[in-house]
Amino acid sequence: MMAPLFCGILLVGTARGDEAFLLENKGPAPVAGILASAEVDSLTVESIVTLAGPQGDFPAQFVPNADSAQRGRYYVHLPAEIPAGGQWSVREVKQREAPPDVVTVEQAEEVLVVQVQGKEVLRYHVELLPSPDPLQPEYGRSGFLHPVRTALGTMVTDDFPPDHLHQHGVMFAWTDTTFAGRHVDFWNSGKQAGRVEHRQLLRRYSGPVVGGFDVQLAHVDLTSGKPVDALLETWSVRVYASADPVLLEIESVQRTAGSTPLEIRKYHYGGMAVRGNRGWYQTDGSGFLTSEGKNRWEGNHSRPRWVDVFGRAEKSEIAGVTVMGSPDNFRFPQPVRLHPDKPYFSFSPQVEGAFTIQPKSSYRSRYLFIPHDGVIDRDRTEAVWNNFAHPLMLKKAS
Repeated sequence: MMAPLFCGILLVGTARGDEAFLLENKGPAPVAGILASAEVDSLTVESIVTLAGPQGDFPAQFVPNADSAQRGRYYVHLPAEIPAGGQWSVREVKQREAPPDVVTVEQAEEVLVVQVQGKEVLRYHVELLPSPDPLQPEYGRSGFLHPVRTALGTMVTDDFPPDHLHQHGVMFAWTDTTFAGRHVDFWNSGKQAGRVEHRQLLRRYSGPVVGGFDVQLAHVDLTSGKPVDALLETWSVRVYASADPVLLEIESVQRTAGSTPLEIRKYHYGGMAVRGNRGWYQTDGSGFLTSEGKNRWEGNHSRPRWVDVFGRAEKSEIAGVTVMGSPDNFRFPQPVRLHPDKPYFSFSPQVEGAFTIQPKSSYRSRYLFIPHDGVIDRDRTEAVWNNFAHPLMLKKAS
């Protein structure tokens, strides 16, 4: 069983202010803990504020979108449950001093390192991580998460697994695409037809409720004789101030790099993907569980709200990572590829048919990841799902 969902946050002494807001839960179930609001224009002068509500003071942190300084989400740590259909009248509190950072993001050599309460939870690879096989340098990769860790420090991801050198922790790549009339495979690096790489660190920040970073990646066509950018992608990675279990979200926004569209053809895998711990490959006690209760054989190409991949662990017997797709995602609930014997899966909307990312449009998707120690607690997982799927509404009081 998982430990209690959310960690505590230190609140500082305060004095009352005058700005009033409404915090509304329009979802079908109570919400509690650390969660995000729906997207909203910034309502406060400061990005980190304390709000006074009927159950006490609590911190709120505004994080703007990667492409807008004024629009984004507030992340709040509720001191009590808001019932389904309920609302709180809250006031901004004047802070005497800023609350301490619970989530920190630092750049160390060739990676970004994110910690919660001083414990490392993930690394993002900014620089190229070379292939372990010098005779196959094409397998080198940047622009992915690994390792991702549970509260007890167990790694739930893998990198360069010997059976599939092209799979890397948490990654995003399309497999069967058409670009400028050419077939491009961004997933299978060994074909040398395409690759995905980190391009630019746009922002990193620490905070009392959430910390994270925004980065730009490129999906590069290698079939024309010279590298050509097909897609530019922005990852917005947000790690919540939750020590046990870890909660992190990734929002991906993909746009064409120029005036040429990219067609993602119907195919059985590719998209946002997770490669699980190497020790979960063809071992007893490892497998998949979907929100509909299906395993790796029944669940392949089903359309669940979430997927859990799990296996044996030294510190907790079982560990895993649950990934949830947002209801706002294209073709939600998206089909998933659950591999028949390897610990990897992907959210793959192209299983339902081809689609095209057109110039001046975007492909936007958002996922919540829950690395966990112990067997998945389905009731708590569903509670987190409700928080994620039905974000709070925050607005100024009229």
